[in-house]
Amino acid sequence: SPPSYVELVRYQGSSASASTGLSNITMDSGAGTNNHHVRLFFKASAGVTAGSTVSVTVVATPNSSCTAAATPAPLTVAWNMTIAETSGWVNQGSDVAASNGPYSALTLTTATSRTDTGLAFHRSALGCRQIDVALSGETSQVELIRYAGGSAATPSSLSNITMHSGAAAGHDHHVKLFLKARAAVTQGDVLDLTIVATPNSSCTDARTPAPLTVSWNLTIATAAAWTNQGSDDAVSDGPFSPLVLAGAGSRSATGLAFHQSSTACRQIDVALVNSPQSYVELVRYQGSSASTSTDLSNITMDSGAGTNNHHVRLFFKANAGVTAGSTVNVTLVATPNSSCTAAATPAP
Repeated sequence: SPPSYVELVRYQGSSASASTGLSNITMDSGAGTNNHHVRLFFKASAGVTAGSTVSVTVVATPNSSCTAAATPAPLTVAWNMTIAETSGWVNQGSDVAASNGPYSALTLTTATSRTDTGLAFHRSALGCRQIDVALSGETSQVELIRYAGGSAATPSSLSNITMHSGAAAGHDHHVKLFLKARAAVTQGDVLDLTIVATPNSSCTDARTPAPLTVSWNLTIATAAAWTNQGSDDAVSDGPFSPLVLAGAGSRSATGLAFHQSSTACRQIDVALVNSPQSYVELVRYQGSSASTSTDLSNITMDSGAGTNNHHVRLFFKANAGVTAGSTVNVTLVATPNSSCTAAATPAP
């Protein structure tokens, strides 16, 4: 016999005997409490093969204490045990193995609700329809949600989920993978995730399959670089005269200009932050002239866009009351406009 698979256990009635010896066992239905027998068991965690037959031979030999002339010769008994062929895991209709990625880190970070990745698990086997699921890997920014059709299901538990396209209406559930609201992912990341589907403990059919492991990857796009579009200028015209600036009846050019965008986003919003607003202002330009549009949002900054290619320039306001010997620190933040939905849209 394959001893790694099976073992004989001595029994007294319906319970294992206190004596575990497999010799000199009284087997006599008239012997009352002294009437023992043996039963065959599969050992714990028996490593059997699906679809195989385990053949076991038991040899019963009269104990040496049997001296009657009629004592029989040893008896050989053969047993066969069939190990069921496990049923395969089958797609039940809503299983999806391809994600909607790549994803924009910028969009995910600002999303106020969870983002559907497109990935879903909806499988079971003929031997088991009730499935438990668990997610592992880089799970801090993702979550599994139980679904019934196109809506989140009640209950929301991820155990004992009936996954069977032939189930009664409302009873066939599955799970979907989402990125959490305001998911803090890094541009260029690949999130490696693993879902383990395990038959629920209620599955006792011999064909119940072993747990299934499925791997998913979520790709966060690498951001496109911010690129100078031709009129960008990081060098000022200074030093500036406080006397001239204070007496100027109109704005004075600083020489500084912002004209950058990326291949993934040409529509840019700009704003001055932590800057002395009483001294300076941004002015929207089209070529070498101030634009008729003064709005500082959704500005097309693209050297290939012809007359639609705008930028901004920094000016001292008229009669700017700056202090002699000071340095005016100006910070501009350029943010991709909300119309930029490409996954490679860069951070501000």
